[in-house]
Amino acid sequence: MKILHTADWHLGKRLYKHELRDDHVQFLDWLAETVESREIDVLIISGDVFDTTNPNDGSMQLYYQFLTRMLPLQRKIIITGGNHDSPTKLNAPRELLRHLNIHVIGCTTGDCIEEVIRLKTGSTDLLVAAVPYLRDSDLRQSISGQTYEERIEAVRMGIRNHYERIVDHCQTEFRDVPVLAMGHLYVNGATVSPESEREIHAVGGQAAFSSEHFPPGFDYVALGHIHVPQQIGGVETVRYSGAPLPLSFAERDNRHQVLELTLENGRITTIESVPVPHFRSLLQVAGTLDAVRERLEKLEETDALSTLVEILVEEENESLTVRQHFEQLQRDYAEAPFLMAKSRLVFRNKLKGLDSLYVADTQLQDLSYLDVFGRRLDASQVEGDERTALLEAYKELYRLVTEQAAHPVLLHENQTNTLS
Repeated sequence: MKILHTADWHLGKRLYKHELRDDHVQFLDWLAETVESREIDVLIISGDVFDTTNPNDGSMQLYYQFLTRMLPLQRKIIITGGNHDSPTKLNAPRELLRHLNIHVIGCTTGDCIEEVIRLKTGSTDLLVAAVPYLRDSDLRQSISGQTYEERIEAVRMGIRNHYERIVDHCQTEFRDVPVLAMGHLYVNGATVSPESEREIHAVGGQAAFSSEHFPPGFDYVALGHIHVPQQIGGVETVRYSGAPLPLSFAERDNRHQVLELTLENGRITTIESVPVPHFRSLLQVAGTLDAVRERLEKLEETDALSTLVEILVEEENESLTVRQHFEQLQRDYAEAPFLMAKSRLVFRNKLKGLDSLYVADTQLQDLSYLDVFGRRLDASQVEGDERTALLEAYKELYRLVTEQAAHPVLLHENQTNTLS
C-alpha cells in the first residue's frame, strides 16, 4: 500500500493583495498526476485545506474539482480539518463523499471511534486515526479558579487522552493491524518560519505538546499545522509534511514536498520525500532606492508564474524627495513582468530605541492581533503579571471570536465559563 501525506494547502491564501489561486491550480494538477503516476493508494490531508473558515467560491471550486478528478482513479482520500478550516463546511458533504471513498473529519465529536477509518487494499490492512485540529473547547471545560498553567495542562492531557483512547480501541478491536495517526497541532520543538511563529504560539502552541506525549502504538504520525517539513523528536515516523507551496516570503526557501509512505507486511518500510515543482519565485529586495531600482532592472522571469517581489527601501535621512522617488518607483514597475507584492520605506535616522527602525508606511496588515494589543499595552505602560494576564485573556477572547464561524453554538456555551 502506498500512502501520500500532505497538509496545509490553504486554498484561498493571499500574499498581501495577490491571490495564489494560480499557484494552487498548478499544485493540484501536479498532485493529481503524481497520485496516478506513482500509483498512490491513499491520499491523506492533515488539516488546513482552506485558508479561512469562510472560503470563497473559487477556493471551494478548486477543492471539488480536485476531488472530482480523483474519482476515476478510485483512490482513497482522508481529509481532516485544521484550525483555519470551518468544520461545518468540510463536514457538509461528508456522507456523500464517504460513498466515493473520500472520508472527511472536520472536527471531533468526542467519540474517538468515529475517527478510526479502516482501509483495505488487496491483502493489506491499515487503520487511519483521522484526528482533526482539537480545539480547547473539545478538550476541557473551563473551571472557575483555574490558573493559566492548570488550563494549559488540561489541554495537553486532553490531546494525549484523545490519542490514547484511539490506540486502546485499535489494539482491542484490530490487533496486529498497522495504525497511521493524523494530527493538526504544534508539537514542541518544531521549527517554524518567522512569519508563522506568532500564530503558532497563539493557536495550538501554548500546550507545548511533545512527541513523547503520543502514546506508543502508532506506526506513523502524519502532522499538519507547521509549514516547515521536518521530523519531530528525532523520530523518523513522526513528521510534518510541510506546506506544498510557499505561503509567505519567510517560506520561500523551504523544501516544499509531499511524503510517500510504503506499507509492506504490516509495517512502514520506506518514507520518501517527493519534491513539489517550483511554480513561482518569491523575492525580497532591500537596500537604498538606487540599489533596489538597479536590482529590479535585472530581474528576469524564469518560472511559470510571475515573481512576487517584496521591496524594502532603506535610506539614511528622511526627505520629501526620497518619498516622491519611492512613490515613483512603484509607478515605474506597475507594468513590469514581476508583481510588486509589497513595498516599504524605512529611514534609519528615526530610531525608536537601539534596535528598531522607523517604518514610514507601517500597515495594519503587517501586525498580528497580538502586536496591536501589545502596542495598546505599551501606550498604557502595562507591565509584569498584569500584562501577562491581560494578554492571556485577550488570546482567549480572540480564540472564541475566531471559532464563532466554525462553531457558532459553542461560542455562547463557552462565554460564561471563560469570563468566569
